[in-house]
Amino acid sequence: MKFIYLKNYLDLPREEKLNFFKFLGNADNLNILNQRVIFGENALLLDFKDDTNIEEAKRNIEHFFKKTPEISVHVVDQIIEDKDSLILEFNNKKLRVKH
Repeated sequence: MKFIYLKNYLDLPREEKLNFFKFLGNADNLNILNQRVIFGENALLLDFKDDTNIEEAKRNIEHFFKKTPEISVHVVDQIIEDKDSLILEFNNKKLRVKH
């Protein structure tokens, strides 16, 4: 599985979130399996199918949010599930978030 982390996603207005999911639904190259809200970080974690070109997906999502600089998009290199948290590794950083 391949993951993209959208920091500050929950800070978006409801309509912008709806437009984003319409965009995802209409994009041919974005095959999402699952999504997970990370409340402590106001973030969204998107889980893509293995055949997804994750760098292209990242570019498309960044393009969608180009007028929203507070949203940052990161490809997650690794996820480690602990009993009560997730450890996300991206950009040579580790982020521990509660389930």
